[in-house]
Amino acid sequence: MVAVAAMATMAAKRTALGLNSPRPDGSEYFVGEAFRVSDGQMDAGWYYAQGDPGGTQRYWDGTQWVGAPQPAGGPAGGAVTVAGGGVPAEWVQRFVAWLINAAIAFALVVALAIVISVGFLINDGLGVVLIVLAGIGHLSFLIWNHIIRQGRTGQSLGKTQQNIKLVRDDTGQPVGAGMALARYLIASLLSSATCGIYGIADVLWPLWDVQKKRLTDKILNLSVIEA
Repeated sequence: MVAVAAMATMAAKRTALGLNSPRPDGSEYFVGEAFRVSDGQMDAGWYYAQGDPGGTQRYWDGTQWVGAPQPAGGPAGGAVTVAGGGVPAEWVQRFVAWLINAAIAFALVVALAIVISVGFLINDGLGVVLIVLAGIGHLSFLIWNHIIRQGRTGQSLGKTQQNIKLVRDDTGQPVGAGMALARYLIASLLSSATCGIYGIADVLWPLWDVQKKRLTDKILNLSVIEA
């Protein structure tokens, strides 16, 4: 009776997921392809989703279909995927994105310094006011770019240029400003507590990690993927 009940449950799940219907090429699904026979649960992975074009697969996260259909085998012929089927960004892409953000921030500092210098030439009091306003403006830019913009869209200005984004592993969606701030604070605090050792390891970790994640992103279950 237990075996019959398990088979009935499996059949119901197969029907709900569209796995009782044939693939576009007419061949049939088999239980071992999408289910662990022991418990009838569908493993996370790439499968054909009923209604999608033939020759495609969609990522199943264990509870639902995620993302758009991809060529059979998943992105890049079965490459390592994270965050609901996303392809991890390369370390070089992330580094270039960081350089772009740093260059923009530096250019802003130079521009503000010029404005402040002109202010002091006019009046010392004006120069002091401009220093305060410049500090507030520069900090506001950093918060907007790394916390607000990246939290809302998954992309800082540098990440936009490199076509990569920061997302949550459980949803594949942008992390939100709160999590973006937590990510920055955790990385900064741990780096300070270890005299910079954690910071160096954190930045270099994607070079050898199979999912190409920073240590901080592992802690928070985040990923930087191709947009």
